[in-house]
Amino acid sequence: MSRDSRRPSVPVDTTEIVAAFRKGGLDERTSQNRALKWHRTQATPVEYLVPRIFRTIDARWPAYMDEPRGHVDLSAEQLRERVHDLAPWMVPFRLGHGVATIDLDSKAGRQNVQNYLFRRNLITDTVVDVLGADLATSTVLDVGCNSGFFSLDLATRGAQHVDGVDLRADNIARAQFVQEHFGVGNVDFRVSDADHLETGRQWDVVLNLGLLYHVLNPLELMRRTYELCGQFAIVDTVVHREPVSAFFLVGDKNVDDPTEGREDWELHPTYRATIETIQYAGFSEVIEIVGRGEPSHPLYGDGRRRCFLAIK
Repeated sequence: MSRDSRRPSVPVDTTEIVAAFRKGGLDERTSQNRALKWHRTQATPVEYLVPRIFRTIDARWPAYMDEPRGHVDLSAEQLRERVHDLAPWMVPFRLGHGVATIDLDSKAGRQNVQNYLFRRNLITDTVVDVLGADLATSTVLDVGCNSGFFSLDLATRGAQHVDGVDLRADNIARAQFVQEHFGVGNVDFRVSDADHLETGRQWDVVLNLGLLYHVLNPLELMRRTYELCGQFAIVDTVVHREPVSAFFLVGDKNVDDPTEGREDWELHPTYRATIETIQYAGFSEVIEIVGRGEPSHPLYGDGRRRCFLAIK
C-alpha cells in the first residue's frame, strides 16, 4: 500500500456515556464572563456521540527538558534575565539551573503544568501511537503553536520535521528561544495568521489546538485544516455542552493576551457543532480522545474541553 493511501487504524470504544455536569458561577462584568456563567450553571449532561479512544494520564515532563543543549554559556541569572525579557510566558518549560518560564511553585503555576502535561498525553502521545514507525518520515504542522510546547515535543520524539506557526511575533520569539535552548533542529517557527496559510502544501499531521474557539470563521478554519493535512488532524477545543449544533458569539476578549486570538469577538462551538464542523470539512472519521486516571483535568472532565482525532 502506498504512503498516500494509508489510513490510521485506531481501536475505539463506541459506547455512549452521559455524565452530570457540576454547577458554578462567575461575575458578569464582560460578555465572556456572562457566557461562562450561564454555560456553567446549566445542568446539561456531557454527551459522547462519536467513537472514543482512551488514554491513561501519565503527567510526565517531556524528556528533552532534561537535556538543555543551547545557552550553555549563560549563568542561571543570565538565563532568568532572558526569560524575563521574553515575558509574559503562558507555557511551562523547565530550562535547567533551576530556571523555568513560569513559577512552578505557585498555585497558578501548578495548574498550568497540570494542564499542559494532561494535554500532552491526549495530543502528542496519540500522534506518536497512531503514526507508529511512520513517525520518523512524517511531517507535522502546528497551527497556533504559541511558545511551541507541542511542536518541540513531537520534533524531539522523532517526527521528521515540524512547522509551528502563530499569529503573534512574541509567541514565535519565545518558541525560537526554547528551540535554541534545547538544540532542536527539526522544527521551524514562523509568524503566520491561520487565515493566511498556504493550501498548496500538505503535512501528514495538522495540530489545531485551542484555536477553533478563537476565530470568527470556524468552518473555513476547519476546511483549511483538512486541506493542509495528508493523514489526520488533532482538534482540541473548548466547547459548550448544549445539545444543539451551534456557535456562541463571545466578546470582550483581551487581544493583548498571548493566548487569545486576533479578534476581541469570537465564535465558540458546542460539542455537536465541533463534530459536525470536522465532518463538514471533509474528514471521513471523527474519534474523541479521552483521558483517564490521575491527575484529572477540570475542563475535559466536565466536558468543557474536548479533543478529537480527525481522520482524512
